[in-house]
Amino acid sequence: MGSLFGSLLATAGALRTFDRSLTVIQNNVANASTPGYVSQRLTLSPKRFDPRAGLAGGVDAGPMVSNRDDYSERNVWRQASLFGRQSQQSADLQQIEPFFNISQDSGIPSTLNKFFNSVSSLSVNPNDPVSRQVVLDQASNVARAFNQNATALGEAASSADRQIRQTVDHINSLASTVRDLNVQRRNERGTATDPALDAKLYDTLEELSQYTDFNVVKEADGSIQLLLGGQTPLVIGDRLQKIRADFSTPQPAIVDENGNDITGQVQQGTLKGLLDSRNTRIPGYQADLDKLAQAFADNVNQVLAGGVDASGSNPTVDLFTYDSTAGSAATLKVNPLDPSQIAAADPGAPLGNGNALRLAALTDEPTVDGVTFNEFYGQLGAQVGRDVVTANDGADLQQQLLSQARSLRDSRSGVSLDEEAARLVEAQRAYEANAQLFQVLNSLTDTLIGILK
Repeated sequence: MGSLFGSLLATAGALRTFDRSLTVIQNNVANASTPGYVSQRLTLSPKRFDPRAGLAGGVDAGPMVSNRDDYSERNVWRQASLFGRQSQQSADLQQIEPFFNISQDSGIPSTLNKFFNSVSSLSVNPNDPVSRQVVLDQASNVARAFNQNATALGEAASSADRQIRQTVDHINSLASTVRDLNVQRRNERGTATDPALDAKLYDTLEELSQYTDFNVVKEADGSIQLLLGGQTPLVIGDRLQKIRADFSTPQPAIVDENGNDITGQVQQGTLKGLLDSRNTRIPGYQADLDKLAQAFADNVNQVLAGGVDASGSNPTVDLFTYDSTAGSAATLKVNPLDPSQIAAADPGAPLGNGNALRLAALTDEPTVDGVTFNEFYGQLGAQVGRDVVTANDGADLQQQLLSQARSLRDSRSGVSLDEEAARLVEAQRAYEANAQLFQVLNSLTDTLIGILK
């Protein structure tokens, strides 16, 4: 009688175990597309079967095991950070590229050509007031073209500043979510890890990896340490240590909550791409544009200063003016001259065209780093174009590598509906078999009780 009741109890326990197993499988299927979720598995522990010792056997539920693979997760984070940096650089450069068109039909190259063509026309008829006015008009067009390019670079820098602020705020927000999850996971200490909390944590970390690189250190209490760049703490247990963007210097910096500069620790992610654009590429393009604007203005002013105007006098006001401290390209402008003040003649040949010819010849002289004005601008435009191509190719490559990393992770720890279907059939059959056994044992028990009565 005891063995019969023992078998009945063992079968009832097995039914509960397989019911839990079915619940886990159903939960896997229901969360197959939940961000951050990985498949769970209920381990089964066989109970000892020894009738002589009154041990009826059966099966017990062991701990629930997560199939999460930390190596695959870290690989996804790394590729997401690399992609974030490359894609951000690509987006920033595509915003700038249209303003550095090297075509001779638009922008700075076009206005330079038209200016020197107007000077050539003036040399044919140096005393024509209309030709002199055209020179002034074309000079103004050159200044506006430089101003427009400088403004575009300034707007790109301002846009990068805004995005740096937004990115830093978003990093702090995600770090705050990790802190909150740490608190909840600590409260679960000693119990099975909640798959929902686990999924939320890893989904948050994957999103964070797009914005910056970091290291994760797991603690015994279930919480994690989150270290930006592997060095600066963002989250330690239930403590959040925010970072911020510092714009007190010409180049924006990232500082920790104590004000320490940690810009150098940000190596990947959208934040790194923004810092590269804002602190390196845009200032580099701006410096070359200022160099060209200053060289052009200085050379034109120098040639005109050596001639005489329509009245035979040396010019007292330069054609171009600029403020190098505020940016030569951004501040380049034409002084309000009268057409008669253009020094088209040589001092020894008043009313002639000697100085106009010298001015027109500037278009072919290597006056900027050993090349002409248009050649220098062409080099700058070509550099911008190469940077765009490099960034685009890098973004495309990293996107493919990120997709591969995610596919590898999903193949190792994601929910496979085929595998879950096979496990579901297996668990259902085990449940049904135990249910049938339970019915038989229950019937035998009723019969035995009836006999004893």
